[in-house]
Formats: sequence, structure tokens, C-alpha cells
Amino acid sequence: MISNRIGLRPLRIILAAALVSVIFAVACGGDSNRGGILTMTMVADFGSMDPAFTSSQVDLIITQSLYDNLLMIQTDGTRKPELAESWEFNEDNSSLTFHLRENVKFRHLEDGAVVTGKEFKAEDVLFTFNRVMDPVMDSAIRPTFESNVADIVALDDYTVRFDLIEPNAFFLDAFSLPQVRIIPSDVDVARLTMEAFGTGPFLLEEHEPGIRTTMVRNDDYWEEGTPALDGFVILNIPEAVTRAEALKSGDVDIIFDMQPQSVPAIDSHPDTVVLEAASGSWIALNMMNDRPPFDNKLLRQAFQAATDRDTIREAALMGRGIIAYDHPITPNETLFASQYAPPDYDPELAKQLLVEAGYPDGIDITLHTSDIGAGMVELAVAFKESAAPAGIRVDVQKHATDVYWSTISMQTPFNVTWWAGRPNPDLAITIQSLSDAGWNDAAYKNKTLDELVVRARGEKPEARKATYAEIQRIMIDDVPRIVPAFKPIFYGVRKDIRGVSPHPLGPLGAIVQDGWFEDLGDD
Repeated sequence: MISNRIGLRPLRIILAAALVSVIFAVACGGDSNRGGILTMTMVADFGSMDPAFTSSQVDLIITQSLYDNLLMIQTDGTRKPELAESWEFNEDNSSLTFHLRENVKFRHLEDGAVVTGKEFKAEDVLFTFNRVMDPVMDSAIRPTFESNVADIVALDDYTVRFDLIEPNAFFLDAFSLPQVRIIPSDVDVARLTMEAFGTGPFLLEEHEPGIRTTMVRNDDYWEEGTPALDGFVILNIPEAVTRAEALKSGDVDIIFDMQPQSVPAIDSHPDTVVLEAASGSWIALNMMNDRPPFDNKLLRQAFQAATDRDTIREAALMGRGIIAYDHPITPNETLFASQYAPPDYDPELAKQLLVEAGYPDGIDITLHTSDIGAGMVELAVAFKESAAPAGIRVDVQKHATDVYWSTISMQTPFNVTWWAGRPNPDLAITIQSLSDAGWNDAAYKNKTLDELVVRARGEKPEARKATYAEIQRIMIDDVPRIVPAFKPIFYGVRKDIRGVSPHPLGPLGAIVQDGWFEDLGDD
């Protein structure tokens, strides 16, 4: 039974508590101090600044600061209107209409001067979404929208309707995804790789990929009083220890997605504090299902039985987070099926499955990892130790952060990865477990699963719950990847920072738009 491993409050309560955890942020009241340059540090994993092709943490945070979505998911799970002031589904959830914000302008910096571009209108929404759905462009998010959207219609300059292929109440949250941040319809898209033309709270001043990105306040941002900061700097520091030292010394103000192993040192320092939010982000062992040896389901099941989830959670997450069961649906989600779970850690069962898979003498395997995400190296080492008694001999190879996503993930047979949580189960599965998913990092294809996910979108709650139970049963049985735990989101911050809190969706949520500095005097 899985109940003895969880014992957690409902996720909606934990999400709300994420705000409470930043108790000093509440103290700002209405007298926030305007000004200052906030510096955030993180791993050096930049990929692209073009919203349609963002994938790394750095990409997501940069574009979140420079652009807007139609809506965003808040830390408490509610939806905040951004470039859409309001929206509504029709009666059967087959059509979704957005009412757009007026008098918003696109802006960018050119030779240090602010250049004001066109006014945001419905044509920009159509341009953005048609672009990500264009097969020639091949954005990784394309299948999510292509499988849902039948047509996009501009009813007037400030009203856009999305007609869906089938009813899907889940679909609203997809408009918060980073790849559909709104870009102007008159932009030269070739410039988006190194420049930014957005409506966001900041303007891009300087960008050195993998090193530093500097932004300044957009004084004409549509949300009054936001941002309070004069500027925002992202400083890419590869090593976790160096990031921690930079925070303690005051060289940086925030560590984003801090390693759990850094928590004690930051929490005990007089000038820093740790902020934590429960999360649906998960760490995983990817087994490429389309190539040897992991095209053998029995072998994947042997690896599953050789996974000590409790030990991995302790080693990779310092005992925090939640045990996971080889799919991205959290135990506190209403669609979680508690009746299905992978086998408990059982080296003898793993040995038996290895024999059935054709490996009576065990197997030697290379597991690729990196410290590009919190807990990834520790996960690899813990799996090596838990798998050894079963005859699975693991060689852990650690790779540099700046090449991991481009040369290791989705290319090597066995590798460690992590995923930011998604706003709902449909998006979590669609993004990387459907056969045509843009980030199908296990090369997993199952037509039955594909059909069940689509069917669930139009079902009533009870029928949908049964469908999702079957989805989870299939994923546990097929083991396209091993998902041992959901990880919390940690920020390390200087004590004078206010208004910044870790988001349960990790880099998919707001970062520093509401941040500001408080003068703590001699404290």
C-alpha cells in the first residue's frame, strides 16, 4: 500500500502555504521600496530566447521577464489575467474566448534607447499560436496545441476565440505555458534568438548566453507599480557550492532551484533564508524505449523493482518532497489512482525479471547525469546503490551543465532528467508521454494511452477519474521511465528581499515581477 509513505496535506493547502512560507514578503504592505538591481543565480543551461523554442530554466525565466502570456498560474494555483483580461468557455467546453487587454504596446531596447512598437491586438495572438503550431517551425509545444485546436478566430481587435477539436476543460491552463508568450505579428522572428520584443515587465539590455543576462524596468508596463525593481540580472554559475557562497557573500540576491544539499548552510547563515514550495516537479530515470536494451519491457520492469524510492528521496531531496509512482500525477491530485503502484523495492524480483528479460548474469549499464537540476547527481548515485543487489551494475557518468540537454538528454539510452510541474495532469502527460509529444524523452509510444488522454478531456468527473486510473495503470506497467519522487522548489535569498516566493510550477511561474528590496538597517 502507498498510504504509509505519504501522509500529506491536500496539494491546494500546500500551494497556499507556499505564500505563507515567505512571511517576510507579506510585510511589504503598500509601501514597497522602488529601485535596486536584483541578481539571481542559477545553472548555465541557456538554450533559446525565442519563446516558441524555450526549454531550459534560464530560457523560461528570461522570457517570463520580457514577455506576457494571455494568463499565468499563480503560486496559489489561481489564474492571473495578463494580456487577456477575461475569458470564458462555451457550454460544452468546445470553444474558448479571450477578451484582450487594450492600450498595451510591445517594446524593446535598441542601442540603449526604448523603442515602442505596435499595439497588442488579436492579430498578435493569432500570429503567436499559428507559429507554434506550424509543422515547419516544429516547436516542441506544437503537439499540445495541434491536438486540441481546430481553429483560431479573431472576432475583433480585442477578442479571440479558440475552437477546439473536442471539449477540453483542461485546456485553459495551456495558455500559461512559456512557449506561447505573445510576440508581435510584425517582428522579424530571426531577431528573437538574441533580442526581445515583448510587453513584459522588463526590457532586455544585454545577453551573454550561459554567462549573464541583464534587464531593465519597463516603465510603461501595463500593470501599475510593477516591477518595483530598476533591473534584474541572471548570473549563470555552474557549481552549486559557488552559487551558495555567492549568496552568503551578498554577490547575488537569490539562488533559483537551489540544491537541497545547500539548504542547511543557507538556512543557518545570518543574512540568508531558505524559501520552499511543495511542487509537482519530478526527477526521473529515462529509459529510451525505442532502442536496446530498454526496448525490452521486462528489463524496464526489472529496473523498476530495483528502485528504492525512499532511499532516493532521502539522498536526492534530503528526505523532502513526495514519493512518486512512475507517472507525473501527484498523490494529492484528485485524479490520482491510489489502487495502482509499482512494486516495492525488491532486488529478488528484479533478479527474476532480469532472467526473464534475457540477462541471467545481470547487466552493465551507463547512467548519464548532471547537476543541471537539483538532486540529479544524487539520484543517479542512489539508484546505482539500490540496483546493485539485483545484479544491475551502474556506471554513473556526470556531464557538464552547458551540454547536457543538447547532447545527453533524449539521445543516450539511460539518463537522469527533471521536469517542472504542469498545471494539470493532461498537460503533464501530453508534454512528454504521448506518442507525438515534442519532449518525449523516453521515446515512448502507446496508442491506447494516447486515446485515453484525449477521451478524458471531454468526460464528466467520475468517468474522467476512471480513465485516468487506467492511464496510470498503463504507465506503471509499461515503465517508460522511472519517476521516484516529486521535488520541492527551494530558493535561497538574502534577507532584504521582499515579494519573491518560489512557485510550485518552478520556472513555469512568476519569478521577480513583484520583488523589491527593504532597508533592514543594522539588523
